[in-house]
Amino acid sequence: MSVAELGFRTDTASLADIYARAQKLGFGLAAPEVAPQLRVQFFDQPMGEFLIGMEPIKTWKGEPVILTVANGGAGLVLIGRDGSAGAEIPLASRFLFVRSDEAASAKAVRGIDEAAAFE
Repeated sequence: MSVAELGFRTDTASLADIYARAQKLGFGLAAPEVAPQLRVQFFDQPMGEFLIGMEPIKTWKGEPVILTVANGGAGLVLIGRDGSAGAEIPLASRFLFVRSDEAASAKAVRGIDEAAAFE
């Protein structure tokens, strides 16, 4: 989903705010190894699409980095970018999140409770 689909209306949003909103919606961050694996398997990624959504990893200097699975038109790539909490992410950027079993179960229970309230 895009930053806009998460409900942000400014030109950019901080990575910390994006991750917090996703968590409120029941989404989690993919483990760091998901990005390289996705790059290896996602051959038909649309041109111009850049997917983010992983827990930051540290560079050898200790700086946080997130990996982006991308098709920028020159080929399929895996790009490292600023993964600090204050990193500003453009509204059109797209994220790939995971849904934990706990989040899915909680949502299912809420859905059943909400449905029962209307009976």
